[in-house]
Amino acid sequence: AVVSTQSTGIKQTNLRGDMSCFPPAFESTTEDFNELAKAINNLIRYKLPNTSRESRKLLVQDINRRLDAAQCILNDMDGKVDRAAVSLRPKMSYRLRECQAELAELKISFVAEEDSYKCGMNSSGTIPDDKRRQVLLNQGAVERSRAALTRTEQIAVETETLGNEITGELGNQREKITRTRDLLEQTDSTLEKSRRTLLNMGRRAITNKIALVVIIVLELSLPGVASGYAAGESVPR
Repeated sequence: AVVSTQSTGIKQTNLRGDMSCFPPAFESTTEDFNELAKAINNLIRYKLPNTSRESRKLLVQDINRRLDAAQCILNDMDGKVDRAAVSLRPKMSYRLRECQAELAELKISFVAEEDSYKCGMNSSGTIPDDKRRQVLLNQGAVERSRAALTRTEQIAVETETLGNEITGELGNQREKITRTRDLLEQTDSTLEKSRRTLLNMGRRAITNKIALVVIIVLELSLPGVASGYAAGESVPR
């Protein structure tokens, strides 16, 4: 059967890029998936098409077991993404989606290989040309779907990154607003103290003015009282 999974090999190369920014546990799990995906890819591309009918059933069972194991690894990676720090989640999520897309391609290739084997074999044990062309058309559809999925993943990662940046900016703005509110409360408290101080100063000023008026009145009245007293003393009895 003619089923190409060359794109899977390319994606594995990308997956083995710089993973120094990932937690060690996630990096180790990703490497486990890479090795398993590579083994499955080799079985589908090279061994399965050239296996005899007698051995094919066992090989198909082996591939199914490996696909299930790969899915378990992806589930483990998904859990690690959920538990990761917020700053690491976008890149880890993107790597996880790459692995999920790769596993989906392997499954599609495996199903296509099985379908072509079951439906395309003629009495001579070879694949007719029309079936071969159909497989190639299906392969082109898979490639187009993979490209669309990759673009969607990139957009999702960019959107998630933008969302994290907006969340961080909103957090910074919230802190600024909180500091501004505290400053306004302090200013309001200071103004209230100043108002009370001015009221006290006004009361003291009024009290001082009253006391000054009383003193002036007393000073003005004392000479008259003294003169009246002196006049009263000088009158003969």
